[in-house]
Amino acid sequence: MPKKKKKSKYRFFTWYNILIFILILLVIGFGSGMGLFLYYVKDAPDFDPSKLKPSETSMVLDKNGEVIAELHGEQNRIPVPIEQVPKNLINAFIAIEDQYFYSHRGINIRSIIGSFATNLMHGGIRRGASTITQQLVKTAFLSPEQTWKRKAQEAWLAIQLERHYTKDEILEFYLNQIYFGHSAYGVESAANTYFGKSVDKLSLAESAMLAGVTKGPEYYSPYSNFERAKERQEVILNTMAELGFISEEEARNAKNEELNLKGLKQAAADYKAPYFTDYVIQELATLFQKELGISESDAYNKIYTEGLEIYTTVDMKIQEAAEQVLADPENYPYSKNDESEIVQPQAAAVIIDHHTGHIKALVGGREHYRKLGFNRASQAFRQPGSTFKPIIVYTAAVDMGYTAGTVIDDSPVSYSAGSGGVWSPKNYTNDFKGLTTIRKAVADSVNIIAIKVFSEIGVDRGIEYAQKLGINNLVLTGDKNDRQLSAALGGITKGVTPLELASSFGTLANEGIHAEPVAILKVVDKNGRTIFENKPEQTSAVSKQVAFIVTDMLRSVVREGTGWRLADFPFQVAGKTGTTSDDKDVWWVAYTPHLTGVVWMGHDEPTYMRNVAGGFQPALMWKQIMTVAHQDLPAKQFERPEGIVGPIEICIDSGKIPTELCKRDPRGHRTRGEYFIRGTQPTEHCDIHVEDFIDTSTGLLATEFCPEELVERTVFIKRNEPYTPSPTGQIPLDAKYELPEEYCDVHDSEPVIAPPDEDDFYDWLNDNINDWFNENNNNNGNNNGNGKNENDNGQNNDVENNHRRHNR
Repeated sequence: MPKKKKKSKYRFFTWYNILIFILILLVIGFGSGMGLFLYYVKDAPDFDPSKLKPSETSMVLDKNGEVIAELHGEQNRIPVPIEQVPKNLINAFIAIEDQYFYSHRGINIRSIIGSFATNLMHGGIRRGASTITQQLVKTAFLSPEQTWKRKAQEAWLAIQLERHYTKDEILEFYLNQIYFGHSAYGVESAANTYFGKSVDKLSLAESAMLAGVTKGPEYYSPYSNFERAKERQEVILNTMAELGFISEEEARNAKNEELNLKGLKQAAADYKAPYFTDYVIQELATLFQKELGISESDAYNKIYTEGLEIYTTVDMKIQEAAEQVLADPENYPYSKNDESEIVQPQAAAVIIDHHTGHIKALVGGREHYRKLGFNRASQAFRQPGSTFKPIIVYTAAVDMGYTAGTVIDDSPVSYSAGSGGVWSPKNYTNDFKGLTTIRKAVADSVNIIAIKVFSEIGVDRGIEYAQKLGINNLVLTGDKNDRQLSAALGGITKGVTPLELASSFGTLANEGIHAEPVAILKVVDKNGRTIFENKPEQTSAVSKQVAFIVTDMLRSVVREGTGWRLADFPFQVAGKTGTTSDDKDVWWVAYTPHLTGVVWMGHDEPTYMRNVAGGFQPALMWKQIMTVAHQDLPAKQFERPEGIVGPIEICIDSGKIPTELCKRDPRGHRTRGEYFIRGTQPTEHCDIHVEDFIDTSTGLLATEFCPEELVERTVFIKRNEPYTPSPTGQIPLDAKYELPEEYCDVHDSEPVIAPPDEDDFYDWLNDNINDWFNENNNNNGNNNGNGKNENDNGQNNDVENNHRRHNR
């Protein structure tokens, strides 16, 4: 029987089949990619060489639509021919931006493949592959957003650009357009801005530093962070050496070369409201980066070159008043220049319409030295001192049931500190007042009470309320953080900016509704299309009732406390003073029913200041600014919401309903009217004031043996919780009004009457008999009824006194 032929088994997964499959995928992928590429580039703008020379001026407008600033790149752009640019500077850019610049035709295929793979894995644009030519195209022809379509158009136009211009021409366009920060466009302006010299005078070290800035001017500017800029410079020098542009020795010498930054002051602003305008530009750049997904450099380029109309909130009447007040040397305790020739102490001011969050004025210093320079109003993080007490302590406390009439003992206290130590806080007056209402503690800025309340409500609870009110930069993690009792006194890790502090107080002024500070209302492009409109959300931080109670306590700062210099201001004022350790920072932050304002004063490098106080210079500057700001504003008072009861009379030593004894305190009347959130008003009577008898010669409790004439009935206070003396022996000032605990130890038995000398006795008897006869003759015929009544009254008084003394 013939054998059956064995049927061969077909193998699908052979190397041949896999190779064919991969080739098919590549063809399909290439075809799809080309199709998509052609679809994207069909909408690409026409290649217009004239666009390689920007730009169109952008306008900044005030609240009335009046132009206050014109922004255009050429304002600080000085074009130079490629022949004047040092070879080291050109090579530095090629090394860090585009190593294959002289070999590619506009795009770098190797970089594109790597970038494509990375971006595909992450589902979006994460890694760029732009050549210098593509960067120039992006700036000249395209919008800066990061999309696949824009990247395809960028590559297409880069190829076109390479066909029309030589490499040196492309480099010249690029080096004259690129943004270096601080309003410097192009290498010539950058050389002047950073080093105070022309570009052809730059050294290798300076060239490498400049080339490193353009990746992110705000991040890598040596003015902003020299260490970070230095690190990037060294990366560029190493790369230049690796590529053979320089030797290892040249790279080493350049790294060790001392860099002298001295050109920045040359870029002073020439527009109105310079600090406010700088803030608007920086805020808009941040906004564009976030909303459009573009780089910092592209964002600033868009602002300076695309003919935008930027509508803002500034009120030039208030802005100019604030600038004049801060520039006046008469408003400072002294003026002296620091090593950088900047006058010290410096100051900052912010005025906000708390109903909307609109910034009406923002001034970041006594003088404006340079465009986009250091803005103390929005960038200076300083310790807030006692201005922080209402924000991190008392607002939370009132919301938790404390009242303006709650009494806390201003007495010595100690807390455990790190490494087994002890922290014993003090008041700025270096004493302890004793039993004090929270209202009085706010008015007089009492540290001890703020710390005790903060400890009682919990640090994290206070931080939660501070954040709700508008404080955004608290440090909550790490070895050094703000979860400390010292935060009650403004001792925080990073500090706050004047703008941030004004915003948080504005929340209280706006009946507990927080409105984020707003400077930009809308942005319109050159075609009249609104590309951004600011509609900030308002959030409820605390109730109207809580905000009212805190506001009313802050009014006491002006009426009877550290802010007394504002007592004659024609509008109601609620505010708080702040002074930090060694008087390095002084603050006044306050609001009226219309506006909220803050003024800070201090040295750029925290330094002791003499003859300063938050209620002095900053308060008076605030007053001058706000006087202008309130011109023509209608009379208005802080509105009392429903749910508030009072004023209800309370005892200020117990916080409870007063008794007759509260009005007979030896210090005088100890009652006052107080507002309460309904349900928190006192229902019990004062148990702090008591009455007893003392021996006036000893100051101790009287006994039955004390002479009648030395015994007095007196009102005292009696603490529910005894105080503890401080480590140095200090006790509360009201301790002398406390009921003594000891009885008189001088009069401990009935007085012994010694028999008189016989001669003295007869002399005494004759004198008294003569006096009696004379008095009797003079009073002959008088009505004896009154005398009887007087004697009876005297007798009754003696009986009453004896009864009280022996029946304690």
